[in-house]
Amino acid sequence: RRRPLRTLDLLLAISVGEGVVREILDDLGIDHRKVVNVATWVRVREELRDRYRKYRSRSALRPKGGMNRAMTAIATPILDAFGEDLTALAGAGYVGPTVDRAREFREIMRIFESGRRGVVLVGEAGVGKTAIIEGLAERMAAEDVPEILQDKRLVRISVARLTSGAAPAVAQERLLAALMEVARSRNIVLVVEQLEHLVGVAAGGAAAIDLGDVLATEMQRSGLVLVGATTSEAYRQFIERSSLGTALERIPIGEPEGDDAIQIIEARSILVEAQQKAFFSYAALEACVQLSGRYLHDRYLPEKAINLMEEVATMVRTSRGPGKIVTREDVATIIEEKTGVKASEVTEDEAQKLLHLEERMHGRVIGQDEAVKMIASALRRARVELREGKRPIATFLFLGPTGVGKTELAKTVSEAYFGQEEAMVRLDMSEYQDASSISRLIGAAPGYSGSESGGQLTEAVRRKPFTLVLLDELEKAHADILNLFLQVFEDGRLTDSAGRTVDFTNTIIIATSNAGTPYIQAAVRQGQTVAAMKQALMETELKGIFRPEFLNRFDGVIVFTPLTQEQVLAIAKLMLAKVGKQLEGKGITLRVTDAAVAELAVAGFDPQFGARPLRRVIQERVQDALATFLLTSKLGRRDTAVLDAGGVITIEKAAAL
Repeated sequence: RRRPLRTLDLLLAISVGEGVVREILDDLGIDHRKVVNVATWVRVREELRDRYRKYRSRSALRPKGGMNRAMTAIATPILDAFGEDLTALAGAGYVGPTVDRAREFREIMRIFESGRRGVVLVGEAGVGKTAIIEGLAERMAAEDVPEILQDKRLVRISVARLTSGAAPAVAQERLLAALMEVARSRNIVLVVEQLEHLVGVAAGGAAAIDLGDVLATEMQRSGLVLVGATTSEAYRQFIERSSLGTALERIPIGEPEGDDAIQIIEARSILVEAQQKAFFSYAALEACVQLSGRYLHDRYLPEKAINLMEEVATMVRTSRGPGKIVTREDVATIIEEKTGVKASEVTEDEAQKLLHLEERMHGRVIGQDEAVKMIASALRRARVELREGKRPIATFLFLGPTGVGKTELAKTVSEAYFGQEEAMVRLDMSEYQDASSISRLIGAAPGYSGSESGGQLTEAVRRKPFTLVLLDELEKAHADILNLFLQVFEDGRLTDSAGRTVDFTNTIIIATSNAGTPYIQAAVRQGQTVAAMKQALMETELKGIFRPEFLNRFDGVIVFTPLTQEQVLAIAKLMLAKVGKQLEGKGITLRVTDAAVAELAVAGFDPQFGARPLRRVIQERVQDALATFLLTSKLGRRDTAVLDAGGVITIEKAAAL
């Protein structure tokens, strides 16, 4: 009755029906939810356009400047020096669109209609508190508000300007002067963001004067109407039990999720497209919400999605020119640059690499087939997003003797998934053998020595959330330390001593242990299978070291068997190949005879330490000699160094040019 049917209406109907067209949409990855979101995007654009016209026409009827219709307002020069008139900005079209905040606006209106004179919006930075305040300014400019807010200016006072370079007494004097202007004018609603900074002037010590009490007194004495905003932690710590907290009605502002967040950035995309001259596909907007939610854990929606949207639009305009379409792949590219983790769709080339990941890993890790297979499977699941989003990417316990490749495999995983071997946080758990050492992991309590630097684990992961965490010699850690990791393995998060929640959902956690080594060595000599060894270890050897519920939190407990002489020979070849690569960069060729490799393998193998001594043997017998040849100019570009049995190195000089 109200408007003719449009193509979008037909698409909405088709998306919930049955038949060939629905199957085609499914094949294209277009479900009913996406169609609804696109329809909402179109509707939001139309509503914002109509609302802008309506509010502009209504605000044009308002008195200009600080005057009200009754002509009773007075000039407010002091307030103007420390604040900005949001209703004037909204009337001129300078505030952004606010959508999908109907519940919050209803609550604000209900509180003011009930006669209360103040509200405080409580939520984390980035969830949209400022957008709600600007939306209120837009409604006040059009007088689409309760009577208590009509014919009034919404003025946001800057706490930074108010307290800048001023002693507490001076800041109080400035605030009182501004409040006196507000009281005399009687047409101003005051906005204070970061409200906690006015309580004790940011807790400035004994000399601080609590400006929050000043505001609370003015609300009671002169009828000041106040809208504040603060974070949950700041509200609890500074405001909740203060006189100001009593005077204000708390409105919690949560982080929008899913389709609600998509609708918010659909509205914001109008401004971004106009500014950057780049245009978003729906898939790109959806990716901004989904990928920022998955990978950017230090901020909150919708702000982090909006920031990502602005960044990718700038990249597309500068790299491809104005007027181009922003795709999901463009968003994934920015995420990959920020995190170092693949966020784009799996390409054919990458799919082949993932399918043959075991072969690539065996290029660095000799033997240990079960360990390599389990790790490769976990990385494939993570790449195609077949994993629990609230747990770490993977958690493994590597059991086995020293020098069999546990740490080398961890380095290989770091390089394969995070792009570099150095993307690893390595902790020697033998340093955490008493209960008090927990403070080294999560940080000392506030007020204690070292509290400023944070915990070795929590601070490292907070700064670099896409990382591999290697816990060496886990069996040596205190039981309380192990209990700490129970929460990490299960929930993917850990709270540090400062009360900050650190996200572990984008980490791979590998713990190594020498526990059960004598049993493993004996079982190998008896010819037991790896599966039988693991079962026996879980049922007997490990019970006295780790609690069953702790072991069960690992995605896999992997047994590393002692290396055979053939495997040590293969490792020697790998290490010598690395030396050859180093010489290639200098234009020199290294040739190694089989007899030389076999001799080094025998010299570098130790039943107790595995292949660990091999690196030192190669350094002493090969690299030291090569270094001498290079320094004495006996070995130069285009020459060939031949390593033979007995550590004899012969130089084959290149023919003169």
